[in-house]
Amino acid sequence: MIYFAIDDDGTALATCMAKPMEGSTWELCKLGSNKNRKHSGSGSMVFEAAMNWAIRHGAGRLFLISNSKLSPALHIYEKYGFTEVKLADYEYERGDIAFEKII
Repeated sequence: MIYFAIDDDGTALATCMAKPMEGSTWELCKLGSNKNRKHSGSGSMVFEAAMNWAIRHGAGRLFLISNSKLSPALHIYEKYGFTEVKLADYEYERGDIAFEKII
């Protein structure tokens, strides 16, 4: 499931996706925002919507990979109770930090 926050003029402000993995683990991915527009709170809104979708569809663990330079995103993850986990392989070229939340 992919969520978008859209401004009144139709401009995308933020997006986030919930993707099932194996077992009851769901990945929250592709959290992003439009750097050219003010969108206070839109990243949190789409992240929360994707998180809630995964939980409603059986997630027992939420997981994500990010980049340690993305301070606004890291703030969102911590705000929603995610904790950092260390991985041997971060899978994504720009990924260097991972988080999880056990439901």
